[in-house]
Amino acid sequence: MTLKIKETLMIRPIKDTPRVTLELTRLDMIIRSPNSHTTIFFIYNPPNPSYKFDTETGKKALSQILVPFYPLAGRLKLNANNTRYIIDCAGQGALYVEAETTQSLSDFGDFGPGPELRKLVIPACDYTKDLSSIPLLMGQLTRFKCGGLCFGFALHHHVADGASLGLFLYSLLVLYRGFDCPLQPNHDRIIHLAPRNPPQIKYPHPEFDPPIPSFPPNGSLSGDSEKKQRLFKLTQEQIDKLKQEATSQLKDKCKITRLSTYEILTAHIWRSTCKARNLSPDQEVKLYIPVDGRFVLKNPTLPDEYFGNVLLFSICTLRVSEITTMPFSYVATKVHEAVRRMNDEEYLRSAIDYLETRPELPEPLMGFYKSMYPHLLVNSWAKMPLHLADFGFGLPRAFGNCDIKLEGLSFLISNPSDDGLSLAINLFADHMPLFEKNFYDTTSSCTSILASNGHN
Repeated sequence: MTLKIKETLMIRPIKDTPRVTLELTRLDMIIRSPNSHTTIFFIYNPPNPSYKFDTETGKKALSQILVPFYPLAGRLKLNANNTRYIIDCAGQGALYVEAETTQSLSDFGDFGPGPELRKLVIPACDYTKDLSSIPLLMGQLTRFKCGGLCFGFALHHHVADGASLGLFLYSLLVLYRGFDCPLQPNHDRIIHLAPRNPPQIKYPHPEFDPPIPSFPPNGSLSGDSEKKQRLFKLTQEQIDKLKQEATSQLKDKCKITRLSTYEILTAHIWRSTCKARNLSPDQEVKLYIPVDGRFVLKNPTLPDEYFGNVLLFSICTLRVSEITTMPFSYVATKVHEAVRRMNDEEYLRSAIDYLETRPELPEPLMGFYKSMYPHLLVNSWAKMPLHLADFGFGLPRAFGNCDIKLEGLSFLISNPSDDGLSLAINLFADHMPLFEKNFYDTTSSCTSILASNGHN
């Protein structure tokens, strides 16, 4: 792959913004690695010849969006006591890069995630430098030989979660097309997510337990076992067949009458992963379920435009034998129960209080091997209307997270056709072929899934 950088600059807010420092909440710090930009990209076919594409439009839109979203133009640093990270909002700017490649869109297939795709669509960032020098927002425009375009963005996870990323992207699209910013994000982090005084920890919180070390498959302690990232697509018809399998197994006396698409697909992904990893039947494994607390926290109620992290994790723990041999509906209902547990505001407030009493908590997910093995995390961007991201020259032909660095981490995203969903996942390379087989090969009620995806 040949990539030529045409321009690199720091884009600052188009007008003055508040010169303040914003203290991060404990929820902002759940994922503690400074190397934690969330990446997203959009691939577009060559614009219609009648459309005059102007790179200055994108630069102007970025400078405009940094006014209401001014924390993204700041930098992270430690407070005076070195006890907490803050955002130094001084208008330092967002990194912007324009690049071109000698390759065409047709050379990249389905644009599955991986380091090579990241190099193509996201600005390079030297994470060995001081944290205060790392931009919180990075953007790149990449032109392809065929005339195709890519917009890639990276937002630091300490500043924004997936829902906040959605607010940013929607506002940027509106500004890019020449309209006024449609919303004013709320940056009052501590006011809305402050712990109670004194803390009221009413529940155990195993979701924040330090990860138990596990040897990767080759027994190496270095954590350098080869990993592989893939994109797997399911049509709506295939998803409906999985739903039919799960719901048909629910017993008449079962209190659960409905399972969500996320719960069913996550159970299927978990089962497929456990089989591919060839784990001991007696081993306990954890499923990490990200939960957006925006719709649960009511006292006080979070504004719809709140910009920050309101991400917590629910944990579902089962033995491998339960996941792989019990009826599919059993696993799906366990996922359902874990999701419902986080619908309790008191549980979420208890979690916030717990985090405040444990500032020394290690990273709850990263582990010792840059891997979650033998555990799994299934994130969902499925409800984000990424397929509608039209900057003015058509809908995207591909989009998603361009690089999933952590083994055992996965994302559910919508398909460009708005038919079904795709799974982007990182697993050890030795496990990926069997995972693919298991993912497309289900019980007798869903046997057509394997055939309809072209597998033997």
